[in-house]
Amino acid sequence: MASRFPERARRRARHARAFAAAVCAVAVLAAGCAETGQGSAAVRILTHRDFHLPADALEAFTAETGIEIVVFREDTPDDVIDLLERSRAHPVADVVVGVDTLDLQHVIDTGLTEPYVPLTPGPLVEDLAVGDHAMTPISYIDACLNYLPSFYVVPERRIDELPDAEFLPPPVPGGLAALWDPAHGGTAVIPDAATSRMGVYLLVALERLHPERNDDEATPWPQVLDQMLRWNVELAPSWEIATFERFAGGEPPPERPISQDEPDPVTLQSLRGRLPMTWGTTGLPSVYAEYQPGLPPSLDIAVVTDDCVRIGFYAGVVAGAQNASLGGRLIDAMGEPLFQFGISDRFGSRPARSDIVSTPEWNEFGVAVHPYRPDPAYVGAHWKEWQLTWSQVVRNFETGPPPPEPEVTVTLP
Repeated sequence: MASRFPERARRRARHARAFAAAVCAVAVLAAGCAETGQGSAAVRILTHRDFHLPADALEAFTAETGIEIVVFREDTPDDVIDLLERSRAHPVADVVVGVDTLDLQHVIDTGLTEPYVPLTPGPLVEDLAVGDHAMTPISYIDACLNYLPSFYVVPERRIDELPDAEFLPPPVPGGLAALWDPAHGGTAVIPDAATSRMGVYLLVALERLHPERNDDEATPWPQVLDQMLRWNVELAPSWEIATFERFAGGEPPPERPISQDEPDPVTLQSLRGRLPMTWGTTGLPSVYAEYQPGLPPSLDIAVVTDDCVRIGFYAGVVAGAQNASLGGRLIDAMGEPLFQFGISDRFGSRPARSDIVSTPEWNEFGVAVHPYRPDPAYVGAHWKEWQLTWSQVVRNFETGPPPPEPEVTVTLP
């Protein structure tokens, strides 16, 4: 990503340096890290590398309150939950940020956080609020399919010219069913649910359409996944690889009509190994727009508005935290306009507050949808089981199913 978007990478590097301004030694961390070396108050944030914290908002919080911020980042959301559980007796942080819909119910049920009522809560996007203020919504994404519009344009031809089957594209994707439609074979790359959180969000959407255990005639999702693999859907180990390396979107669209007479029409061959469909978010077009030198007039990327799934991201005061009151002040700040406006990240996240002004990129390219809102209790109880099943289906496809148990015949005299 850094080589393709150098300016974005430099900005993120500056932000990372700001976040790393204070680091506590292990011994001090175990004691609570209540103060910095200068004796000022400090609040500790625990999050993961995929959750974006706006550096300018954190700096403004410190400037206004005098409270220093120490950020500890784990690699994955699973690592965050594991660390919270292992350090329950001596919490390593005062605030946890970036807990998603998948882990929300587990965090609440196991008491890893304690309820906190924001002092001046703003209006929230529908269905993000949590009962009893057990966690505070910070942001959300609407995950869905993205595609390359120019790939699906039917080439222009003369009125006396027959269509050339070689240049006829598949139909424009209309939903998740495109992933197992033979007409779209070999045109999609998705993040692997075994290794990517975004892939698990796809799995949640897939399970909703094709539940594994049902009484109707719908095909269970493990069989659907097998069909996807047989039609050459590519699995990428991470969302970043799927989106920024294997997906062909994000560039300006062709400037002239596509015709059969063009020397290089938009085909899989002309995309040079990259693919025209992926699993992303409604905010991905605006993310690509941010990578451009200026606001582009158009982009060759679009959103499939059906079969989307909304995933919320939450913050909470860690149960037993030494600086719980300071953590509450920080959560209040996370709900304020400065933090909420800066919440946009490489995933195209949106602020949890419904009254925040959108960025110019979102105003130009953002897409509003009516997504599926999964029940945190239901997905929280099942997603790891689904993930194991996903891995088994992929493994069986790659290596073949295990051989049947040998039959033993016993002949009695």
